[in-house]
Amino acid sequence: MTTSLPKVRNQVWSTFTRVSPAVFAVACITGCGGVTDAGNAVPSASSAGGTNAGGTPATMGGSAGAITVGGSPGSGGTVSSGGAVASVGGGSSGGASGITVHEWGTYTSVHATDGHALGGVHHVDEALPSWVYRRHFTPYDYYFETLPEEPLEQLETPVLYFHSDHLEAVKVEVSFPEGLVSEWYPDASGFLPPMNGITQLAGGAMTWDVTLDPAINPSSFLAVSPEEIWAPSRNVASTPVRFTPAAGTPQTEQFIFYRGLAKFAPPFRTSVAADGTITLVNASPESISAVFLLRTDATGGAFVSLGELAAGGQLTHATPSIDTSMLSFLGAAHLALETALMGTGLYADEAQAMVDTWTRSWFQNVGLRVLYLAPRAWTEKWLPTKITPAPSEFARTLVGRVELLTVAEEQQLVSDISAAASADAINLTSLGRFAEPRLARALEQLSDPAALQRATTLHQNAHSMP
Repeated sequence: MTTSLPKVRNQVWSTFTRVSPAVFAVACITGCGGVTDAGNAVPSASSAGGTNAGGTPATMGGSAGAITVGGSPGSGGTVSSGGAVASVGGGSSGGASGITVHEWGTYTSVHATDGHALGGVHHVDEALPSWVYRRHFTPYDYYFETLPEEPLEQLETPVLYFHSDHLEAVKVEVSFPEGLVSEWYPDASGFLPPMNGITQLAGGAMTWDVTLDPAINPSSFLAVSPEEIWAPSRNVASTPVRFTPAAGTPQTEQFIFYRGLAKFAPPFRTSVAADGTITLVNASPESISAVFLLRTDATGGAFVSLGELAAGGQLTHATPSIDTSMLSFLGAAHLALETALMGTGLYADEAQAMVDTWTRSWFQNVGLRVLYLAPRAWTEKWLPTKITPAPSEFARTLVGRVELLTVAEEQQLVSDISAAASADAINLTSLGRFAEPRLARALEQLSDPAALQRATTLHQNAHSMP
């Protein structure tokens, strides 16, 4: 098995990064950046019309066959419902390859005070590099050529890291039954639905054919600045990947990346009462291993570790007061999240890369939010993934993020719209990244026809924001 070197690396990295929260927070403030079914044909990106920002068509590579990771019949894989690491062997592949694969990602929703998810979560606050492949170039519909349904969840990453000490050709196939992929890198061998074939927010699929090559020099990666959201994900001692198009320059990167939109409904329920009491419910048969409650403003933050949320269980907590400096808040949040992520099977540098990537979004955007570790079974349902050859180990970690509206926020926006002389009197920018879902909630609560018209105009304008 070839994981001994990465595990030794992990121990060294863990020792290096276990600094005090305050010291680590200083480093973060200055440096943190932020498939198909096997029997179905997948159109090549070039035939479907997918391009990167430079207009380069994606190309078709490919090899046949795959092993299903996650314990489906015939795969030989094993997954515990609450576990994060699958040991995969047997099946038609003739045994595990010795490759280790680790994946992390996050999905984001916005909940009204009564707990229902609000549409319009396709906006971003940190754009990806221009060379990332996209289905479409306009950001207004999250780089889709059309958006036929309001998304309830934004799948904001995932990334897949590979650990191998030898050259190896690998096929990765990802199904997205209740969503669609909009952006990815490196280029894919194919995707579904084909260009201009979107009729619903469902039926997404991606296929990559890449080569793992320990000899790839990171200097061959496309350039990004240290401040860009892409940069922290590269700070991992994984085996780089190479995609070689039929024509053009080979593409190298530290990982495989994709993101998209979805309409799946996590069995994670929330509500916020008028007195600020927050109620969280796990309506699934799987335990949620870690739940965190965060509140931030311009001066600092509050971070509460709520621990495990048992299957069918419920937690309640008052809305935390912000009484900690941003420096201390960042240190505590980083340390707790990294520790929890390592508990799912991620290496220390992978956990740190994830937290560094989302530092601004999770910890420095004003608001009230919940972060939680999704059970492995949820990931397998939402993103069935096949890897050929089958890895010896496959850790899959998704972090759910729920932005919580408060009663005071909802009432204030309704009051502002009701009192406004026109829609132009409301500053959309002040509503932040989640202006559209906040306005969707206002539309549910308004009754005056003139105010409803103003809110409708604002909602339409918010939809067109990047």
